[in-house]
Amino acid sequence: MKNVMVIGAGRLGKGFVGETFYNAGWQISFLDKDPQVIAALKKTGSYNVKVHTTDQVFTNKITGYQAFETIITPELTSSFLEADLLMCPLYPEDFAEAAAFLGPLFERQAQEKPESKKTIICLTNKNHIIPEIRAHFRANLATDEVRAWFDQQVVIRDSIVRRSTDAASNDATSLVTTAVASLIIQGPVNVDFSDVDWLDVRENVEMLKDIKVFTINGPHAATAYMGYLKKYDDIPTAQADPEVAALIKAVHDATVQAVLYEYPVTREEIKELEYLPKAKNEMPDAIFRVGFDPIRKVGPHDRFMGVIALCEKYDINYDGIAQALACAFHYSEESDPAAVQLTKEIKAHGLRPTVAKYIERPVDDVVVDKIVKASEKLQQMGLI
Repeated sequence: MKNVMVIGAGRLGKGFVGETFYNAGWQISFLDKDPQVIAALKKTGSYNVKVHTTDQVFTNKITGYQAFETIITPELTSSFLEADLLMCPLYPEDFAEAAAFLGPLFERQAQEKPESKKTIICLTNKNHIIPEIRAHFRANLATDEVRAWFDQQVVIRDSIVRRSTDAASNDATSLVTTAVASLIIQGPVNVDFSDVDWLDVRENVEMLKDIKVFTINGPHAATAYMGYLKKYDDIPTAQADPEVAALIKAVHDATVQAVLYEYPVTREEIKELEYLPKAKNEMPDAIFRVGFDPIRKVGPHDRFMGVIALCEKYDINYDGIAQALACAFHYSEESDPAAVQLTKEIKAHGLRPTVAKYIERPVDDVVVDKIVKASEKLQQMGLI
């Protein structure tokens, strides 16, 4: 039996990764630093995933897995050494901590099973960070000899997540997911997972991921942030609002134009990434899930500013994207730590310096000006 270890047993880890490999008959182990997540997995020894495909809805009960906290034990070590594949549905900022914990386990593998290979697949929407993640892992290996072994035997690959998964909390054991498009994985890999549905190994993943994050995640996040200001709870309800729909169109149109100028792709190839099949009785995506962590999403190379840089390069109007950024800076969800941080900084230092800090532009930059003016417009609309 093939073995997969899932590093991060939250919504995506359980609802997509665990469910997918369970269906293929792999032995699954979960590793998570949150004791509540592991305790919930161990309590009944099972969890349920409601799956929406294009033509049916069904519930899978996932059983037979192992679940470990981030405490090295003989059982965890044995499970790690047997794992052919590490799936890492983590936020970008969590990889350094994960690499620090896993370092001693990789050293054990180098000592006890030096001929074995591993594949690490990173499931995050942030692009161009695989060299940084590899550096984290290498920095947590004790000797040059082990680092040389790691370079030879372990590959770290990026992926493009095209699956929505949700639950009441990270430790929930009832989850909902859509299954309409494959996880696109950067090749080559050291393990054969051709028996697993919804995994698709391709070339040019960095380029495809840029396009996906820009064309899907940008308009999606714009929907969430303006939808939040209009006091909606879910994405479909927000999309039905004419003002939100107009913002979505403005962000989308500028994004597609910029992508076509920048990348060697056709409009049809873009459509393959941005238009996913509709799931039967699809769950309404929550504003909270889509809007979570606005600091990352307003960053200088992410879904909004990454496109603005291209718009500046090709002289494309990006007023809609500036308006989406203004909405993001006023996303004040109290249960989102990043939103709370932005709100506090705006109150303490003002909007303009806060915007400039997080998009990494000078305070008198034209993009900062546009975001501030867009914020004034939101105020006139009564949204802030």
